[in-house]
Amino acid sequence: MYKDKPFVNIIIEGDIAMGKKKRTRKLNKKQRKQKQQLYKNIVISTLMLLLVLGISYLIFETDLLQPSVNEVTASYISFNNKDTTDVIKINNIKKMSNDIGKSIVNTKHSQLLVSGEQNSNYQLVVYPMVNDIDLEYINYAVTIGHNTYTGNLATRDVNSDEGIVVYNGKVNEAKKITIRMWISKEYEGEVNNNSFKIRINPGQES
Repeated sequence: MYKDKPFVNIIIEGDIAMGKKKRTRKLNKKQRKQKQQLYKNIVISTLMLLLVLGISYLIFETDLLQPSVNEVTASYISFNNKDTTDVIKINNIKKMSNDIGKSIVNTKHSQLLVSGEQNSNYQLVVYPMVNDIDLEYINYAVTIGHNTYTGNLATRDVNSDEGIVVYNGKVNEAKKITIRMWISKEYEGEVNNNSFKIRINPGQES
């Protein structure tokens, strides 16, 4: 009987040791799962943060937070008051390709909502305020609905007040006009600060 006791003790000690190993394996497995979940949470949080920052930057750059376009009424403009609030500006246009310049990627733009008396003629006019670049390198794109009209300022008519007419239109209904401006990639000089005033003037009656 005494010979059996050590054998029994060994078996018991072995069971205890195996139980500890099993518990240790279970703990290690649980810890690994917890670490994996923690890493996943960190990665997801980082991606969400980058997404939010990207969207915020896009909204800021594309002026999506602006409440509305500038509303300009043709019948009001016909008074030819040069001090009215229908003056807007595009500042510090950049050098870029024509494809990018006329697209929504180009944030150097302004929008106007033109309305007024039926069949009133109007002109979209650009006034260079601060500019040392030859006008042949200053490009523009005027978008009305699904139509876009492009060109450079050197090819357009100049009014008596030194305004460059980039579009002639007629009021049939309220229309949103978007004008974008950029510098041709062919320009090899230095690009300094620049500023252009945008106005809607009454057009000549036909």
